[in-house]
Amino acid sequence: MIKKALLSFGAFALVTGVSSVAAAQQNPNCPPGSWFCADAQIQGGASVTVGVGGSLQPLPPPQAPAPPAAPPIVVQQTPVQPPVVVYQPAPPPVIVYRQPQPDYRTYYVRRPMPYAQREWGLNLRLDAAIIGGGTNNNAGMGGFGAGLRFKPSPYFGIEAGADFALGRDYNDFARNETAFTLTGLLFLNPQHHAQVYLLAGFGWSVANVTNDNYTSAGSLGGGESATYDYFGGQFGIGIEYRMSQHLALNLDLRGFVRGRTDDTAKYAPEFIDQNTGRSTNTSGGALVTGGMTFYF
Repeated sequence: MIKKALLSFGAFALVTGVSSVAAAQQNPNCPPGSWFCADAQIQGGASVTVGVGGSLQPLPPPQAPAPPAAPPIVVQQTPVQPPVVVYQPAPPPVIVYRQPQPDYRTYYVRRPMPYAQREWGLNLRLDAAIIGGGTNNNAGMGGFGAGLRFKPSPYFGIEAGADFALGRDYNDFARNETAFTLTGLLFLNPQHHAQVYLLAGFGWSVANVTNDNYTSAGSLGGGESATYDYFGGQFGIGIEYRMSQHLALNLDLRGFVRGRTDDTAKYAPEFIDQNTGRSTNTSGGALVTGGMTFYF
């Protein structure tokens, strides 16, 4: 039973297939070799003839799946900051001065010394008397002296001094004499090292005189001796150079005028003019002194 059914179905299929092939070959719209051809409707109402069968076309070779597309790289650009520019003022111009050649000379500047306002001083000096040539042109005396000086201010001072001298006097008699003086000193520029001063004062002196040449000058006879006392005044000018605060050098010129004060002056005058017979007990001259003063 089943066998008959299969045969019937196979005959039907064959007849149908032959008729379909014939119809497909007669339809010009079918592709050649198609064993089935039919019209199909597509979207829009158009009909298309579709053929099935014919020669089989080889399948395309398998293709590897395309790699997944890489995700896009998003580059976020940081806004570029402008560079920091620091403006500095231009350096000052360099001015080059041409210096002269150095002067290697040495200058010594003496500064005023800070002298004490009040000071004491001890003056030691040498003396030279100028009393003229005398009767025989050989008169001259010299000696030494000392003085104690007190300066209550830099401008003023007072000095008590003693001097001793010996030699030959105006009458050409041998003489030695001791004088005591009190002198005021006025310093004109005490702020300088070299100080000029004026002096004035008075004094007493004692002289021992001997007529040792037996001449007839004066009232003394040959071989006779006498003692004369004098009182007089002196005045002059000098310069003191302060080497330091405690040491100074002195040089001055003192003129003097004096007269005898002893009891024999009235009847035994010191000077007698042999030509006119005139006599006097007044004498004068100059004294040059030079030495140093130690201040303390």
